[in-house]
Amino acid sequence: MRRLLLDSNAIDPFADVPGAYEAAEKAVVDGSHELIFTHVNVDELAETPDVDRRQHLLLVMVGLGRLVPTGATAVGYSRVSWCRVVDDADVFDAVQSGNIDHTRDALLAATAVFERCPLVTNDKKLRNRATGRGVQVFTTTELLAELGVTVGQVG
Repeated sequence: MRRLLLDSNAIDPFADVPGAYEAAEKAVVDGSHELIFTHVNVDELAETPDVDRRQHLLLVMVGLGRLVPTGATAVGYSRVSWCRVVDDADVFDAVQSGNIDHTRDALLAATAVFERCPLVTNDKKLRNRATGRGVQVFTTTELLAELGVTVGQVG
């Protein structure tokens, strides 16, 4: 089984590209893939200003994935019941790069490391910071191609 952690921006193509949700759902049901997400994703998608879009994205994410605790803890960002306290914060610190604005990204990268799975993101800056720390990263386009869905470049 291939496990992958979804970044919030990786959800949009599953909602927007014809056949993407169905292909991912089939892979999850068949057991070839497991998609996971964290409370960070829920928090980010809950900030989507358009109510209908917000609900759609959240339902897509919950329909395809499974909620897991983050691989690190950040005061002011982490939800106590859905985070892990860890001794090794190397990846978190490196991805955060001393910039508080990168905290959510750092939590996702740390989760990918803890869960020992690739991160799926369309954020080029996060991709560069995470791969620089040894995190395997895919775009949604690459994941969808693996699932047999051909789309133009996403992100």
